[in-house]
Amino acid sequence: MNNDLTIFFDWSGVVADDTGDEFIKSLLRNVGADDNLALTIFENEFTQFMKGHILENDFWNILRKKYNLDVKEPYAGKFNHWVGLKANNDIVRYVDSLKSKGVKVAVLTNIIKPVYEIIKKTGGYNVFDSVIASCEVGLVKPQKEIYDFALNCLETTAKKSIFVDDKIQNIEAAAKMGFKTILAKNSHQIIQDLDKIIGG
Repeated sequence: MNNDLTIFFDWSGVVADDTGDEFIKSLLRNVGADDNLALTIFENEFTQFMKGHILENDFWNILRKKYNLDVKEPYAGKFNHWVGLKANNDIVRYVDSLKSKGVKVAVLTNIIKPVYEIIKKTGGYNVFDSVIASCEVGLVKPQKEIYDFALNCLETTAKKSIFVDDKIQNIEAAAKMGFKTILAKNSHQIIQDLDKIIGG
């Protein structure tokens, strides 16, 4: 086991089983957005939301005014019902075992502020050495700058790190920087693939 190793885990679709994609789409459908408009919103307003540039009330107000969507007042709090607020127990135990062996473990996630705050408040991040959240740092994956920020936080390099994510574009960006990468499909596969890399 390499004690100089750092492993960065995405939250949704990695630490938590649910990717959040369908949940977000369903919220947008409920206010009248079709799939094409939902994609536009995700690439624009929701990305600003993930960067922490706008708050939840701002997000829904923009959707009401800019796209004339049927957003009822009050609409805040809808994200509190996402099943991905809770981590997969097998992943948590595995992360804990890595820490006991001297491996540094961190979360590197694109996440909106209300979800970040709930996970933090309920202790979901406690097992990790550090959390790099897009809404806190103003950057999102796959921007190179957020990976650089994460490496600086953990005082390591890409060559000494593994990055686990469920989105291919985020994996590709990390691989270009020299990270070893794992494209997540489920908890069993994540643990199996990490063990192959680190000799668990």
